[in-house]
Amino acid sequence: PLTQRFFKKSGVALLLLVILPLLWMGYFMVKNDAPILNGEIVYGQEYKPGFSLDIYPPTKVIYDKSPTIFFIHGGAWITGRKESINNNRFHRAINRLRDMGYTIISPEYTLAEDGKSPFPTCIIDVNDAVVWSKTNAADYQLDLNNLGIWGESAGAHLALMNAISTDYAFDSTFEATSFNYVVDIYGPTQLEGVYHSEMADSVEHILEELPDFLKDGFDIASQVFGFDPRQDTIRAKNLMDTYSPLSYLTSPTPPILIIHGNADQVVPTQQSILLKERLDKLSIPNEIHLLDSVNHAFIGANDTQKTATQDWIVDFIHNHYQKQP
Repeated sequence: PLTQRFFKKSGVALLLLVILPLLWMGYFMVKNDAPILNGEIVYGQEYKPGFSLDIYPPTKVIYDKSPTIFFIHGGAWITGRKESINNNRFHRAINRLRDMGYTIISPEYTLAEDGKSPFPTCIIDVNDAVVWSKTNAADYQLDLNNLGIWGESAGAHLALMNAISTDYAFDSTFEATSFNYVVDIYGPTQLEGVYHSEMADSVEHILEELPDFLKDGFDIASQVFGFDPRQDTIRAKNLMDTYSPLSYLTSPTPPILIIHGNADQVVPTQQSILLKERLDKLSIPNEIHLLDSVNHAFIGANDTQKTATQDWIVDFIHNHYQKQP
């Protein structure tokens, strides 16, 4: 009887551990009006072997062909999922855009793992997702004359790299796309500036204090580089330059919306300021909003700032919609 009671209690506890997070997630998604709960969703469409994307069609049909936005999730190139579009900070903007006749496409991409850098594969993956969508545009009523790309954090970096790179930039199949605009939410623009930031130095100091068996799991730099950048600084510098958006900016770059908290401890605000300065120098249309006292992932943002952020995104995107003759 004692053994039975033990296993019975253990089974109930295990069941609660499984059910409670699911209930919480369901409550969170309903409370925040997650996009996946609105309208039909094409989930898990394979765009290349082993990789898929999700398509969020318009909830209101406004156009014969839908203007299309590629949303690239964040996660420091080592984590994150395409489904995070449903539990991040942009529900209202995404839902409004779909009500305005837009399609949102959220692809997955290669992440760092097992000592292998995600670069340039993650950039190529996003490119492949865009190319697949263009090839299959007729099946989903996508308007190829109205394409935009939007990302946050590492996703913003990948969005920028895809918007400003030329054909064959990273492999023989890389196909440049003429986006109407880019939405850059606290994206890294110069990788060396991220790696050598005050926050990065602090993380490195903390790592040095950890036991050896814990260091590898938390050594983000080595995961992203695929090697220890402290042991091969020349190779690290080459990698950072090769995969930094500021290395590729030219006059044909599309208009860019930049939103960044000025208290960001992960991606220094200076990253966005440098991008703004370079865009101005090249006479590339841009808009920048720096949120006062706001950290990465909009931690610390008040309701007014959160509302303004949604408005800036929706207005910028819709202002760059190209009406067809």
